[in-house]
Amino acid sequence: MIIQKMKLSMAVVTLAGSVLMTTPVAAAGSNAKEKKTETKQSLEKYKNKAVADIYSTTTLNIRKKKSIDSEVVGKLKKGNIVTVLEKGAEWSKIESGNANGYVYNQYLKFGDDVETFAKSNQIQRVAKVSVETLRVREKPSTKSDIVTLLSEGETYQVKNVSDGWAKVSVNGKTGYISADYAKIRYSFGKAKTMKEIQEAQQKKKAKEAARKAEQSKKVKAVKTVASSSMTKEETNTSSSSSKTTERSSAVSGSASASSISGATIGQKVANYAQQFVGNPYRYGGNSLTGGIDCSGFTQQVLAKFGYSISRTSSSQATEGIRVSTSNLRAGDLLFYGDGGGINHVAIYIGGGQVVHASNSAPYPKGGIKISSAFYRIPVCARRIIQ
Repeated sequence: MIIQKMKLSMAVVTLAGSVLMTTPVAAAGSNAKEKKTETKQSLEKYKNKAVADIYSTTTLNIRKKKSIDSEVVGKLKKGNIVTVLEKGAEWSKIESGNANGYVYNQYLKFGDDVETFAKSNQIQRVAKVSVETLRVREKPSTKSDIVTLLSEGETYQVKNVSDGWAKVSVNGKTGYISADYAKIRYSFGKAKTMKEIQEAQQKKKAKEAARKAEQSKKVKAVKTVASSSMTKEETNTSSSSSKTTERSSAVSGSASASSISGATIGQKVANYAQQFVGNPYRYGGNSLTGGIDCSGFTQQVLAKFGYSISRTSSSQATEGIRVSTSNLRAGDLLFYGDGGGINHVAIYIGGGQVVHASNSAPYPKGGIKISSAFYRIPVCARRIIQ
């Protein structure tokens, strides 16, 4: 009887040991299977795809036929992605954007090598918000403070992705968004047809000519207003000197002249700021032509007219005098923010519009641009030019 109990106990121990030993193996097999599935999905993502592997200073010609003597119908830049319609021994027929033609295989990376190319060449990734409102956190945690909010459909540059969080830059501030609520992809870019390239060049020339013409028109308008205000000031001065008994009217006229002078300078500031529209945004930058951020932009523009203000938007929001957003005039500063305080500043230019250095979506349209003054609800407005 004792022997039978001992045999039974040993059987139980053996069975338990068997369960403990086999369970991790099953889990490992499951993980390996999931990993294999993810790899397969990643490879299938770039099936029949290729990217242009050339120097960043050159372009890759898309030919009408499989010959270097054939007509060029489009061009690819480094990292531009294509759909491979027919892969040949030396030439492949591809489609990218509106371009369709033949490219020499030597300058393409196909299928499985696309993502490897993207990683090794640090191709920019972007995140497109896929929910109505997405929180940007200070740290990669749902318990971290909220930096700002993003709207559905907006696209932002991604600095890196780790543990389900994407690090993004919004209006010069860095934060984290959950990768579960945004579509993250490489921004490969696509080919341009020769017609598109030529049209773009023509538009660029026309835009520059229009900008110069508009700037010239505004400069003339400012000179006219300035001349008019000087005439009024001279009239007020003459009137006050001949009517010494009307001192209160003279004081009133002086205040009015001061207001006109402030408004005139404010318009000059607004006009000057607008000539930099289209120049790039750069966080921490101080160049009106080479790259600048929002508070650097306002500081540099006002400095041109002899006004010295601090460097950050939060500090600038304490300078000058506070004015109502319903009583704005050109040259006033409008400030924006969220629950965490001020994080953006713009220059009011009149007509319900502002000019500002913005890194906002959709990427890559960030830069010095003109927007509605109420594209976000202003926190406050300050008048530096009084």
